[in-house]
Amino acid sequence: MDTFSILKEQTFVARGKIATLATAHSSRADHIPPGWNNNVRWHVGHLITTPRRLTSLLLGEDMAIPEEYSTWFAKGTSPRDWGSDPVPTLPELVAELSAETRRVFSDMENRLSDSFPKPYETSLGVVLKTPADGLTMSFIHDGIHVGLLLALGRALNS
Repeated sequence: MDTFSILKEQTFVARGKIATLATAHSSRADHIPPGWNNNVRWHVGHLITTPRRLTSLLLGEDMAIPEEYSTWFAKGTSPRDWGSDPVPTLPELVAELSAETRRVFSDMENRLSDSFPKPYETSLGVVLKTPADGLTMSFIHDGIHVGLLLALGRALNS
């Protein structure tokens, strides 16, 4: 099995677990516990947005997801700022997480080695030069959010 196939499979497994974690807290998906900036719904939307930011956007292309997602789910945003915006529900986002994961891998499959016009340094100090780098970083990023969702779940239950 090639590296791309392994990454793709592992990403689908991780995102399945994220969907399970998110759904387990669906009754409190919009609650933001004290000391937290975001809720369960935001995390799922953020994980739809991030792979596109780390691939399509860095290629200089449209992200191929609703434009509002950057306003609602990008790093540094918060549900506190949503106001009366028609943000998708948690069930809608969970369904989209799976569908968008398939789409981004399909869209990037033959472009993994394409160079970004300009390398991008993440907040972790990792320099991304290609969509393969972006998808790998996105997988690592998913793991960070699994941990955050576990901690958020504990905060919601306390």
